[in-house]
Amino acid sequence: MRRWIVVLSLLLIAAAPAATHSRMLGDAAIAYSAVRTVTVNGRSYRGMVFHVPGHDRHEQEIHGIAEVIILDAAAKRGYLILPMLKTYVAFAFPTLMADLDSPALRRSPAGHETVNGERTTRYRIDFTAANGTRARGFAWLSAQGVLMRIDGTLTRPGSSKSMKIRMELANLAIGPQDPTLFRLPPGLVKLPAGALESLLGAKAG
Repeated sequence: MRRWIVVLSLLLIAAAPAATHSRMLGDAAIAYSAVRTVTVNGRSYRGMVFHVPGHDRHEQEIHGIAEVIILDAAAKRGYLILPMLKTYVAFAFPTLMADLDSPALRRSPAGHETVNGERTTRYRIDFTAANGTRARGFAWLSAQGVLMRIDGTLTRPGSSKSMKIRMELANLAIGPQDPTLFRLPPGLVKLPAGALESLLGAKAG
C-alpha cells in the first residue's frame, strides 16, 4: 500500500463525520469552516475544512500535490479530487470510520478543556473496528458536535507498530457555507482507484 493511501485514510478517520449520526464522533449540527492540522507519525498536513450537516470538504497538499476530499456521510462515500489534473476517484468510507457510531464509543466524559478558544468535552477512545483496526486515544468535541481535536494511535491488522495521529482545528468560523463546495465540479475525469494510486505514487517520487 502506498503512503498516500495510508495518509488519506488517516485524514478521513481523523476529521470526517461518522457514517450515521452519533453522540460522539458525529456529524456536527452546525455549518462551519476551520484551519485543520493533521499530524501522522510526526509529519504534519495543514489545510482548510468546510462543513455542513452531512457533508465535509477537506483541502490539503500531500507530497506537493493539492487535493480536495469531499465526504457524504449519509451515502458513506467520498471523492478524492486532484484539481490540477482535473481528475477524481470515488471511494467508500474506511471500515473504522463507518464503525464510529458504535454505542461502545459513547463513554462518560473524561473531562472538559478549551481547545483554541472552544469549550469541549474530552472522550476516551478504545475501539476495534470490524476489520481489526484498533483506535486508541482521546477526542475533544464542542457542545455542537465539532471535533476540535483528536490524539491517539491506530494499529492496522497484522501490524505490531502503531501509527500516531493527531488532528486539531483552529480559527473555527461558524456560519453558512457555499453548497457548491460539497459537489463534484463539472468536467472532471473519473479514474479507478488503482490508476490514481499509480499516478500519485509517480508524482511523489
